[in-house]
Amino acid sequence: MGAITVCIPDELEIAFRRITRIKYGDKQGRLSRGATEALYEWCRKEGFEYIESEDKACE
Repeated sequence: MGAITVCIPDELEIAFRRITRIKYGDKQGRLSRGATEALYEWCRKEGFEYIESEDKACE
């Protein structure tokens, strides 16, 4: 499993945290689940298919 560190605007962070809390509750890992879902959707929207590989890249 990989790790990505990103800097985002404060208002986006607040919105993301609120949405993941509503969708996934107070469960541990909700931010990771939300980020994973968002990244899958972004890859799909950009025309990339998720390819199961050693590095789990979307290419």
